[in-house]
Amino acid sequence: MKTRNKGFSLMELAIAVGLIAILVGVVAAGGGMMGRVRVQRETEAIDNLRLASHNYLTPPNLTYSSISIAALKTEGLLPNNFDPSGANGFGGDYAVSVNSSDNTRVDISLANVPSDAATDLTHAFNAKAEAISYDTVNKQWTATF
Repeated sequence: MKTRNKGFSLMELAIAVGLIAILVGVVAAGGGMMGRVRVQRETEAIDNLRLASHNYLTPPNLTYSSISIAALKTEGLLPNNFDPSGANGFGGDYAVSVNSSDNTRVDISLANVPSDAATDLTHAFNAKAEAISYDTVNKQWTATF
């Protein structure tokens, strides 16, 4: 007489649950890695904007009074296809502007930056920036160089 197996054994269930736990762990680790990749990408983009801004200060531009993304593109310091709208890794805009209290300083801002990424960006630019701020309401990260 044959007997039928009417369900899964305890061992089969343990193996299935173990595999699911491993997959969940891999997916969770990948999500954290994507956040670090976004921060690294934005660190490079901010450095490029900072260098372009510093190169902007050549005669006749002795202050940052008329600096903008468009001005940097016109001067050939940024590629013409650079689009600051919704282009950062967090889906927000890039902005370059003269510092409101000192026209020999430039502010570089990123919009839509999550607070954990703002903390990472702040750590990355702590030694290079004159000042760094983060507006938690508008999710705007700004560094003054």
